Amino acid sequence: MASLCLPTPAERQTPRPAGPGTETLLVVGLGNPVAADYAAYVNRQGSHTAVLADAPSGAATEEGRVPSVVLFLGPKLADRSSLDALPALLQKWGTEFVGIVSTFRVHLGDRDAAETEAHVLAKLEGVKARSVVFRAGHIVSPSSRAGTNLRRFGCCYPLVPARLKSCCIDGDELFAAVESERHNRGPQRARVFTLLGPNQSWRTLLARHRPGGVLPVCLTVLSALLSLLLVGHAAAFVLGLLARRRPTLRRWNFDTLRPRSMRELLELYNPYNYRHVKVVGYNNGVCHFGHRYPGRTIVSTVLCDRVVWAGEDVIKADCGTTIRKALDFLSSSGQDLYVIPNYSYVCLGTAFFVPIHGSAADYSAVAETITKVVLYDPASDRLIVTTQNEPAFRDHAYDQKSDVLLLRLYLRVKPKSRFFIRKEELEGLGSGEILSTLRDSRATNVEVRKSVASSDKVQVCKFYKDAGEAGGHALELPRDSLGRLWDRLEENPVTSFLMHSLTRHLAWHCELFFTAEEFATFWETHRELPLRKIQLRYLKRDGFTHSPFRDHDCVSADMFMFRRHRRAFEAYLKRTFAVVRSNPGKHSR
Repeated sequence: MASLCLPTPAERQTPRPAGPGTETLLVVGLGNPVAADYAAYVNRQGSHTAVLADAPSGAATEEGRVPSVVLFLGPKLADRSSLDALPALLQKWGTEFVGIVSTFRVHLGDRDAAETEAHVLAKLEGVKARSVVFRAGHIVSPSSRAGTNLRRFGCCYPLVPARLKSCCIDGDELFAAVESERHNRGPQRARVFTLLGPNQSWRTLLARHRPGGVLPVCLTVLSALLSLLLVGHAAAFVLGLLARRRPTLRRWNFDTLRPRSMRELLELYNPYNYRHVKVVGYNNGVCHFGHRYPGRTIVSTVLCDRVVWAGEDVIKADCGTTIRKALDFLSSSGQDLYVIPNYSYVCLGTAFFVPIHGSAADYSAVAETITKVVLYDPASDRLIVTTQNEPAFRDHAYDQKSDVLLLRLYLRVKPKSRFFIRKEELEGLGSGEILSTLRDSRATNVEVRKSVASSDKVQVCKFYKDAGEAGGHALELPRDSLGRLWDRLEENPVTSFLMHSLTRHLAWHCELFFTAEEFATFWETHRELPLRKIQLRYLKRDGFTHSPFRDHDCVSADMFMFRRHRRAFEAYLKRTFAVVRSNPGKHSR
């Protein structure tokens, strides 16, 4: 991405008040029926007069001033020569704004859609008018193809498998966004806004638009009978196979997008679309913990993973960079992260919003080693660059309700060390003895494990930098055998899929943060719980506004159980603790 610069609030002025309707807006259809719906929408507002034309050269306004022109593109431009006169006409009309309504299929690898959009933008090079591209999902309006097909085939909804999903945006929502940008007086540089609309099942959308009458009801009954023969599922399977070879077919079934650059990420996460998407890092609970975001398209940052040096002992990483990739990058220079969690296939950007802790004695979580972040606030459409000692950093860190998007972060790193592990199996330890063990300042990391809640035995693992403290073989990373196994499973697509699928459907996982007093209560009452694993660590207070350990040190209790035991465990928490602080990044759904 060449630049992350965006308009500041001062550059984005409020819309002009409605005038007497003397200014002309030229709407160019280019064969797209949605253009007529937009022209009707503008005329209903009463502030401008919308003139509809099939092509710029055929407009009836050639002799007057046309402050705004909005072009509606299809996936293909049948007659590219129809736009040859556009630059000269825009100059003649004194046009200040050019809106281009394109398609979201550009994000799905549709070559025709991308070439059509690029061709139009190339025509506008050198033109003084401000240009804005709107990549819309399937547009549902009176004249649109999507709206017509939903009404036409709505009675067949029982045939469509619920797993087939896509994005449909209401025409008025799209038109309001175009009008908002048309009235804004921002900078001259081109902007691209993707407006997907809610991500919904085609089955739901068809049922919502099904017509009334006897014949449609009969077709619905017939479709329901055919669905028992799995006709719809067979068609969906074939569609999935074909979509692998023809990206244009992906528009009929998708719930995840993977932008290939920071620029594309900002095109998807914008003031008009951010409520319809959920940005995640690698996995980020979607695969492993079963997190669901109904009505939203998942935007994964896994391809935004560049990492470079930003100074001595500081790296700059894009939000999608995994801890694994950062460790590999640092290894060639003999450097390491301060905090290395047991599981390294997690994005560094995730560490700003959920506590990721691990191996460090000086820092409890990865976020404490972040020196600076670049955030994007969609509500104000501006970038925020803030350092750890500034209020903006502390106010957004760990804030699950914040709408800001983390784009880049800077982290402290250190010279690479070797680690030596000492394991002990102890029996009958009380909460005070456990706390004393976890607070051992001589070790770089201390973990206490219990395999079954009812057992009296615990395993204590202490990592040291000095072999004299522990003995044994040196480890490259301060992680145990289970952490090494997780990484090995993640490296292979098949074993990764199996691991996440089994965990998501059979297991229930949570991490709770207890004060010393709460931990004493937990340790005295946990033996009857159906827990299959308890892993304890000690976390120091960090002072971040939204941190679960903002004001006091905590014991992290990472717990695993079978999913059927979830309700019994939640009932125990409800009757035992007034407040339960958890890690949302490690909480099964």
